[in-house]
Amino acid sequence: MKTRSIVRDATAMVLAVELVCGIVLCGTAILHERHARYHELEEMVRGSADSLVGAVQDAEDPGDHVTVNPEEFQPRRGDLYTAYTPDHKLISASSDAARALTPQPHDGFSKLRVNGHTYRVYQREALRIIDRYETGGTGLRRPFTVVYAMPMDHIWDEILEATQFYVLLSAALLALTAVLMIALLRWLLRPLNELAASASLIEERSLHFAPPASSLRIRELRPVSDAIAQSMTRLQHAFALQRRFVSDAAHELKTAVAVVRSSVQVLTLRARSAEQYQAGLDRILADNTRVEELVARMLTLARYEEAPAEPGSTCRLDEQVQMAVSALQNIASLRAVALRAQCETERPARLSAEAAQTLLSNLITNAIEHSPSGSEVVVRIAQTDTGHITLEVRDAGSGIAPENLPHVFERFFREDPSRSRQTGGAGLGLAIAKSIVENAGGTISIQSQPGSGTHVTVTLPAA
Repeated sequence: MKTRSIVRDATAMVLAVELVCGIVLCGTAILHERHARYHELEEMVRGSADSLVGAVQDAEDPGDHVTVNPEEFQPRRGDLYTAYTPDHKLISASSDAARALTPQPHDGFSKLRVNGHTYRVYQREALRIIDRYETGGTGLRRPFTVVYAMPMDHIWDEILEATQFYVLLSAALLALTAVLMIALLRWLLRPLNELAASASLIEERSLHFAPPASSLRIRELRPVSDAIAQSMTRLQHAFALQRRFVSDAAHELKTAVAVVRSSVQVLTLRARSAEQYQAGLDRILADNTRVEELVARMLTLARYEEAPAEPGSTCRLDEQVQMAVSALQNIASLRAVALRAQCETERPARLSAEAAQTLLSNLITNAIEHSPSGSEVVVRIAQTDTGHITLEVRDAGSGIAPENLPHVFERFFREDPSRSRQTGGAGLGLAIAKSIVENAGGTISIQSQPGSGTHVTVTLPAA
């Protein structure tokens, strides 16, 4: 995977923006200088044309009405000019200009290419009044056309020379910005590098994370530091739960295996009758069954904790409740506990049928095992105003002590500190139920008072 550098990318973006600004600045300067130079050139052409008009006077030759006095007009070197009568008769012209500068249909400025050079051409109409004294002050009107041209090849050289300063300044600013950006970005990113260095010190055996002070002073890095610290706290908690789970699982399996081993050892101490061997084997089989059930429940817990919920899985909880109550009715009868179902909705919930049976079996079995003889366990299904499905399991058992309520969903937790095997439970039922409910996007809670029974409430999203 190709890596990227924030310093390099930020520097490149800033330089790109500055380059665009420099190009715009230089382009604007060139356009401004071009406009100024062209305007200056046109004023010079116009002024020279006016000077040429002023140099037109009476001609000594009676056939020519006006002529240009060379003593009154001295064109610049390289300039071209012509003067024509209205009938396009040449009055005067500079050398080699007669063929190139001919009157055009319209007056004003234009461009002309002559002998490989570009000229700015200005044409205007003029009027010369002659013989005022001979005509009693009225004079004779002699119109003529003046065409004047100045070379403009030097214009772009002057424009580029004038804007060279802006180009050099922009290049210098680009170079200076690149150096400063790299230095500043490295300085600004130093807290991020220190944060990364602190995070790299986290190891499996040491999940402690202490964010550096520099990252805590940066507003943008403070959430990152807090997020890493919170993640480490959650990891520490998860590792602690994992170690506790391994320890509890090892303890439960060790106890179960020790019971099986002791039963075998008792059988081998002395010779016994066939009936005694059969009874011993039955005890061993029962103990082995408990070990098998313990392993199965551990696998069930691991499956629901790690595997995501099946998308689109739905089931009708009322049907699942009836099935679970029917299946557990014999167990309830053996303990003289009445088992009753109240189904007030038929709307399906977002839960697979298999997960629903596991959930119901754990909750109902747990309620039956902790209910005294002659009591009743009620399983109720209803729909809330928000459209969710609620599952309630009530019993009239001995209840749970308030200090133990926060721990009832922990794995291998049993309220009996001696871990009595009277009910055969391993403390995984409520943990499995919690995993199933949370995996389906629901919530589970438990209320209990010593001597007043227990009330478990599950809320699931409706399909």
